[in-house]
Amino acid sequence: MPHILSTSSNTQQPAKRLSVCLAVLSGLLVAMGFSSYWLLHAGDNAATAVTIHSILLLSTFFLIAWISLRNQSSVDQQYQEKNHAHTVLYDVASSINTCRDLKELLNRFCDALYLALDTNNVSIWLATENNWLEYIASTGIKPDVLEQHKKVKLTPSLAETLVDNKILNNNEQVRQLAEVLLCDVKEDHKSYYVPLHYQDRTLGVIRIKVNSLPYRNHQDFENLLETLAKHLSLAIEKARVDQESRRMIIMQERSLIANELHDSLAQTLASLRFQVRVLDETLQPISEFKSIRGIEQVENSLDEAYTDLRELIAHCRTPINSQGLIQAVEKMISRFRKETGIHVLLQKEWDTELPPNIEMHIFRIVQEAMNNIRKHSDAHNVRLMFRCDAAGNHDVLVENDGTGFETPSHSNHPGKHLGLTIMQERAAHIGGTLRIESDPEEGTRIELHFKYSSESRYNPLQHLAVISK
Repeated sequence: MPHILSTSSNTQQPAKRLSVCLAVLSGLLVAMGFSSYWLLHAGDNAATAVTIHSILLLSTFFLIAWISLRNQSSVDQQYQEKNHAHTVLYDVASSINTCRDLKELLNRFCDALYLALDTNNVSIWLATENNWLEYIASTGIKPDVLEQHKKVKLTPSLAETLVDNKILNNNEQVRQLAEVLLCDVKEDHKSYYVPLHYQDRTLGVIRIKVNSLPYRNHQDFENLLETLAKHLSLAIEKARVDQESRRMIIMQERSLIANELHDSLAQTLASLRFQVRVLDETLQPISEFKSIRGIEQVENSLDEAYTDLRELIAHCRTPINSQGLIQAVEKMISRFRKETGIHVLLQKEWDTELPPNIEMHIFRIVQEAMNNIRKHSDAHNVRLMFRCDAAGNHDVLVENDGTGFETPSHSNHPGKHLGLTIMQERAAHIGGTLRIESDPEEGTRIELHFKYSSESRYNPLQHLAVISK
């Protein structure tokens, strides 16, 4: 590693010069001792002895003064470097402690480091799922290079390099990060790769390309980079924990709402259903047909309200798990078959990763369509199809052979088809369109279409992982 060696030799030069000066000073003092002895016994050569003694005395004085000045200059420079290091730490720490999310935190870190150390460029790469090291944020990189997200396959050798080493310089394993960013790899000896560690986990790596070393002592510079990496690693972990905490809070709130609905309104409806059923059985022998018919209508309405409430409780308790959308749909279909006896065909041409919020909207649209089929369609067969292509076009189809209905216009019956309206709103929220085709006795076809490019809109921060041996 030639850059480190040359830097180390540069930091050793002041020590070598000091050693030489001390050796010369020792020689001058010895010479002064001899000249003092000669001056006492010079006799006729006293003038020459005085001259030589004076020269040695002045040389010693100036050499001591020069050593003192150099030492004071070195102390001042060390103080300035330490003061600069503290300033850098303060600027970087203050810039990342006021961020709202992880993306903003990483961008601010790059900006602060770029300005504080006068670097050529700074970039941050984090480990994500499926063994990738992905570019997250940078400063000093040309914008046209970053039009699409960058990533490097996390090979076992690269993972071992990041786990086992501290600061890397001029290393073949990590140089590919510079190649992906189209940096000049001929000058990669000016780049420092600082792994991000939190406890026993490796989160990623910072790449810093310097124009020149800010400190004479290379070890001081490495210590500063290690401290900055610790600050950033702690901030990344805190942001991850905060994000997980927010998700858990939302889940707990939804669970609390479900519990409250179950313990209050659901119990009340269940009690009303039982009372109406008892009333119906009591009045059956003595009441008129019209009265009995009215009671049955009330009973059916209560049954429907109770079913809707149970579905709402299930919605609150059924977030999409870590296995993804298709697994959640398969679980819903399995329950649907058991409860209705309707045949359901699921076609999967779906090999894509979507953000959790988009998957949740898709799941709710399909869920609402399936609930409508169960309640209103009298269908015998249902087909669900999930399909996407390389261009990012995504299609979800739900169709059945039931009774169908007249497709409502937006102006008529604003509250009658609230479920369909919510489905349309969910489709618009993810930038898609929802087409509903239905006629009486002709079945119903609901098709969701949207475009999502994994290359242009994929957010690696949603798939963070750690590097292990």
